[in-house]
Amino acid sequence: MNTIEVDDTTYYLPASITDVQQLINIARRRKAQIRVRGSNHSVPRSIYPDSNTPENEDNIFVMLSKMNSVTINKTSKTVTVEAGCHLGYDPYDPTGISTWENSLFAQLDEAGFAIPDMGGIIHQTVGGFLSTGSAGGSTKYSFSDSLVSLTFFPADKNDPQPIIANKDGLNTDIFYAAGVSMGLLGIIVSATFSLVEKFVIDGTETITSFEECAIDMSGKAVSSKTSLKDFLTTKDYSRLLWYPQPKVSRVTVWEASKIAVPDPFKPNPYRELQPILGSETFPEVIANYVYSGIGQWPKWLGDIVGTNNEFYQNITGFVSKNFYNAIFPELLPFFVTEDKCNKDHPGQPQAFQDYWYSSLPMDNNISDKLFPVEFTELWIPFSETDEKDTIAEVLVALNDLFTTMYQNDEGPLPGGAFCVELYAAKKSNFWMSPSYKTDVFRVDVFWFKNNIGSPAANYYPMFWKALEKFNFRCHWGKYMPDASSNQGTAYIKKQYPKWDDFMALRKQLDPLQVFVNTYWRQQLGIEKKSLSTSI
Repeated sequence: MNTIEVDDTTYYLPASITDVQQLINIARRRKAQIRVRGSNHSVPRSIYPDSNTPENEDNIFVMLSKMNSVTINKTSKTVTVEAGCHLGYDPYDPTGISTWENSLFAQLDEAGFAIPDMGGIIHQTVGGFLSTGSAGGSTKYSFSDSLVSLTFFPADKNDPQPIIANKDGLNTDIFYAAGVSMGLLGIIVSATFSLVEKFVIDGTETITSFEECAIDMSGKAVSSKTSLKDFLTTKDYSRLLWYPQPKVSRVTVWEASKIAVPDPFKPNPYRELQPILGSETFPEVIANYVYSGIGQWPKWLGDIVGTNNEFYQNITGFVSKNFYNAIFPELLPFFVTEDKCNKDHPGQPQAFQDYWYSSLPMDNNISDKLFPVEFTELWIPFSETDEKDTIAEVLVALNDLFTTMYQNDEGPLPGGAFCVELYAAKKSNFWMSPSYKTDVFRVDVFWFKNNIGSPAANYYPMFWKALEKFNFRCHWGKYMPDASSNQGTAYIKKQYPKWDDFMALRKQLDPLQVFVNTYWRQQLGIEKKSLSTSI
């Protein structure tokens, strides 16, 4: 079996289900951990086995890059795809195997088919996207709704046999448990999806001030505006980016409809950042430098001029006092231009019409290297038919939080210089899906990765605390509250009706805990089992 070295770590590259079985056997014999890395898009500690130490030096790191076959059945309109196949092209695949041509979406489109929804990017592997319960911005369509069956290897015995879990099988429990399982029930090796005819999305993006936004962002039922709940539940696909800083107070509204492919058709792709000097990469580079400068403030200034002098003290004092009321309002319009035509910032709403795989993942063309972003993602249950408007109540809570955060034109720096993303997801039947049995309103709190400090230490907790009363569930692949906090394990457990059933099945399928690393042991409250490295 081939291996590859990535960042001083050896990864196994199984090429068959027999190879996967062999690796699980080795893990069981050693009583070591074994975990699978997909596109590396989740919080690192949630992906990997514990770091190698003299006590657990035999932990097994796996990538399924060689298991990427795609088999399309045009008669049944289904596709069976191996778990290591990427949804689209992954430019950061360390094996170099990923291409657009061998991706799932490229092959589906070539055959005249599509998946009805996906996330904001398509670098992920099929197995990784499923395992974390990821979703796009729609209450009408869902990636997970398309899942027909999946095949995975547990670690319940030596020479474990693959389990084929079917949506319409005799025992659907294992299907709905394994569909979103964080890699804790076994290693997913393949999945089968139902398909739809390939389609085009037709959409617009508007950028306005908070006050001029056609959607009521206050949550206070402004009569002349559309409620956010109505907007999110009536559009095929939608999302908002909200810059809440008082002197900025800007909202980007993205919406799209699913339509048949026109004939003839010339794509007009969505552009998240408008080209500068004809280049779409140039604005990313500039944005990176600007946000890195903000994120590393005032360290970089101290490195240049020193910190024990009057010049440093005067400059840092001036910036601290004026950043949110004067400096940031001048910087942001270069990247987020309002739809007002004037001599300083000529902008207008963006219209786009493009193939499903290209512009529906609206963040896919933003480089994870040039403009790296991390976030915590809170999924809040709501009902479209309930008289109570939970989404409006969340908006009120967020407005209250932002009022406090930016009081007296101040705010957390660098964290407060970014935006939050607001969108929705369709209900799911998967036990551990954050949208289990309910549509959800999603609040993504962004953090620029080059910032000094950790967002989990003193930035995200403000949002976790403010939204605690709404019984949020976290995206499993993003930052989660500390397990011992008020929004930690005990809180999250209460949000999942099938939690105990999932844990019981996990124990049955992995009695030696070879799939459990320290991160998941802490986050899910899994009692530790001895992991002796003796063979």
